[in-house]
Amino acid sequence: VQELARTHTAEMRAFLRGIRPVEVGEAGLASSLRQVVADFRKHTGLAASFESHGTPPDGSEPHWAELVQIVREALTNVQKHARASRVVVSLRCDRNQVEISIADDGAGFPFSGKYTLEELELLRRGPFSIERRVRSLGGKLLVESRPGRGSTLTVQLGT
Repeated sequence: VQELARTHTAEMRAFLRGIRPVEVGEAGLASSLRQVVADFRKHTGLAASFESHGTPPDGSEPHWAELVQIVREALTNVQKHARASRVVVSLRCDRNQVEISIADDGAGFPFSGKYTLEELELLRRGPFSIERRVRSLGGKLLVESRPGRGSTLTVQLGT
């Protein structure tokens, strides 16, 4: 009973952290994502790292909070479902595009291969709330699953 209570308490705390409003301050997108990964590592004990390449383009700031929320949701999914020992969040930017990927070494999805947002929606597979968020941003989503070896979720947002 105590273990069950601990598990539910941890899940509730993770849920509450995940629904807090996201604010991307003056430090920008990379700094906000770095903090989300650090918080995830601190609260879960999982090996989590953040990599950043390039500078986010100007003019897309209204979307930054939504991108941070997508990463938070993806990390919560890793914690709850993946049974991963490590996760890497990567941000790649150029003047026309922002790409964020979340890769883990966990269980993967119950399907194998690479699927786009449209394919996932047709098959009714994948992380539904993340799919909705990416669609609302007009972005692209690619989910690669390697059952038993992990998965990678990639979000691309053009400017």
